[in-house]
Amino acid sequence: MGDITIDPRNTAVLFTDPQVDALKPEGVMWDQVGDLVEEHDVVSKLERLQDAAREGDVPVFYSPHYYDDDEFESWEELNGIDQKMFDAEMYHVDGEGSNIIPELEPDDNTFVLSSHKHLSGFWANDIQAQFTKRGIDTIVIAGMFANLCVESHIRDAIENGFKVVAVTDATAAPGEDFLEAAKTNAEMLAHETAQTDDVVDRLRNAPQTSPIEAEE
Repeated sequence: MGDITIDPRNTAVLFTDPQVDALKPEGVMWDQVGDLVEEHDVVSKLERLQDAAREGDVPVFYSPHYYDDDEFESWEELNGIDQKMFDAEMYHVDGEGSNIIPELEPDDNTFVLSSHKHLSGFWANDIQAQFTKRGIDTIVIAGMFANLCVESHIRDAIENGFKVVAVTDATAAPGEDFLEAAKTNAEMLAHETAQTDDVVDRLRNAPQTSPIEAEE
């Protein structure tokens, strides 16, 4: 796997679930993920990636989770992670836990996609339309949780023809084993795995013109 070109004309940064319930002590999953979120400084790394994308004129997209009372009450045949989220009413649309964390407050360079109800937005929100209609074919992915929504977005992005750079240190999971398994899978699935420091530099220095335009 070589370095993927980050070009602001066809590249997007994608954060999955940059929300309070996944990333803050007051979130309902903090007891399961908080140690790794803090150990790997995930919030700061996501913030740095967002800032660098802004500097390089690379758009940032958020793929969030939201559920309402009717869904919590009426959904049946839940899988393992759905059951955990529903038991805790995670990402309740009317609760503080579904809010985007303050450090990642959307700005003019940020686009919040519609809610994904399962692990991948490619099956549940407008991610495919937003990317293809904007000419995006390369996605830099980070966020929460490494072994769930991040990995599912990576898999489906690749299956749908996108090139993927997985930022493997800007994520966490409900346990070190899950995190390491997700990193191993990302190395097999993504076109490139990279660290935040490297991606930040590449986003900041993303070329603003093509070689042909530069020669002219």
